[in-house]
Amino acid sequence: MRYDIGDRALWHRLEGYSFHERPLSRSLVDRLGEETGHSVDVCYTLVEEYRRFMYLLGSTGETLAPSPIVSVVWRLHMEDEKAYFEDFCPRIIGRTLYRLPDQPPVEEDPAYERTLEYYALAFGRAQVQYWPDPDVGAVNLSSFLMWSVGVTAFALAVLIGSFLFAAFGAFVITGSMFLKWKFSSLPLQNLNAGG
Repeated sequence: MRYDIGDRALWHRLEGYSFHERPLSRSLVDRLGEETGHSVDVCYTLVEEYRRFMYLLGSTGETLAPSPIVSVVWRLHMEDEKAYFEDFCPRIIGRTLYRLPDQPPVEEDPAYERTLEYYALAFGRAQVQYWPDPDVGAVNLSSFLMWSVGVTAFALAVLIGSFLFAAFGAFVITGSMFLKWKFSSLPLQNLNAGG
């Protein structure tokens, strides 16, 4: 599927901007690794997600909200005031963008849902590790239902003595645990390091 990068000039400026060299006082990737404890590879990915978010902010002109981990990257970039306010914003974005210090939770923020909609149009569906689903209630309900099905299958296996029900129950419970691990992995951890 082809996605739409409407403001190609802005996207090319963002692609050409290095978050690892001057005018930054220190590499954003290095600072992010120190702040969050993530590997260099994950930090590079997070900086790319931040680049995409900056594109959405710059191209739509609307109030949008970053994911919690992208907000950490944005905060770290803004802390390097000379690089952010005197170079990045005027030269790359064309205006100064400010980050709200206190964001509402993603499930209560209509600006976050708007961000995910624009992200999907420009880049495809956002990866849930970096952009959590705002419908946390549905995620918790589906997890509960999977566990219920798995436990019920095990109970039937014991009552009926069926290997098929036991295998199905093990498959459902293992699948549920894998999905929980996969979708709650690395980037959304260690966010209490600053705000």
